[in-house]
Amino acid sequence: MKENNRHTCCAHPFVTPVWVLVCTLLLILPVYASSAMGLKENVVVTGNTITLGDVFYGLQRDQDRVLGVAPRPGQDMVLNARTLLRIAIALDLPWRPSSSADQVTIRREATVIGLSMIEDHLKEAIAKKGYGGSFSVRIPPDYAEIVLPREEPASLDVTNVTLNRNNNTFEATVAAPSANNPIQKFQVSGTIHPLIMVPVLKENIQNGHVISASDLDFIHIEESNFLSGTIVDEQALIGMTPRRFAIAGRPLRPGDLTAPKIVSRGELVTVILDQGPLSLTTKGKALENGAKGETIRVVNTSSNVTIEAVVTGVNEVRVVAD
Repeated sequence: MKENNRHTCCAHPFVTPVWVLVCTLLLILPVYASSAMGLKENVVVTGNTITLGDVFYGLQRDQDRVLGVAPRPGQDMVLNARTLLRIAIALDLPWRPSSSADQVTIRREATVIGLSMIEDHLKEAIAKKGYGGSFSVRIPPDYAEIVLPREEPASLDVTNVTLNRNNNTFEATVAAPSANNPIQKFQVSGTIHPLIMVPVLKENIQNGHVISASDLDFIHIEESNFLSGTIVDEQALIGMTPRRFAIAGRPLRPGDLTAPKIVSRGELVTVILDQGPLSLTTKGKALENGAKGETIRVVNTSSNVTIEAVVTGVNEVRVVAD
């Protein structure tokens, strides 16, 4: 009986391996079609609108269908799970949120002009008005950035500049990308800060290192922050050594420096005795450390007599006879 049933089934003209495969595909294809759709969690758009294809991948139709207005250049928009579900239901899409945390963040691509460029253009315009010397400008943080559509160049014009030299303030009109195409235009007020150029060390230096020109760099300090006595002439640093430890990039004052000790206690030195037109030399031993121009005690190694001499060079002292 079982053999007859098996024979009947195999003989049925529609029960074939091909038919089984077709039936299986018909059952699983809707599942694959549904699972093939997904969210583009982070999207960057360039135009004025958001399309269905900006939000979902794996769409079979309506990729270019407009959903709404894009955020302003440089800004973000978040579509949460509830909004996405409404879109899917309204457009009969085979997608549903997997959790309430599902979302799509859409950012509008933009051309961004930063604070540095804005300040540079303001300084150039102020200088053309006759404000001389080195100076910086400061504007309110609300104007620290200009955002333009992506297709616009990163450029700006500064016009209508007025200066108040009594209190170092200014007003100006800023238009971007240009005065002829003012997509962004605003009136800005700011302050002008005169600068003083100051020599500083490139690297940290300890006592004993003799400062040379190659050790120096220059920075600008706002005049209002300049401390009286700060060294502004690099020649006052060259040939000196830090009294203790000098930090790179920090302005120095005379009290931070000392003349380097070019004669060390206990070392043999050349003693030069100037007597009229004659100069005699002998050897001595330094009893003290000494910098150039300092007077130290030296013992004559030949006579064992202690004398005072002025340091004139490395391991060299000079005595001037009365």
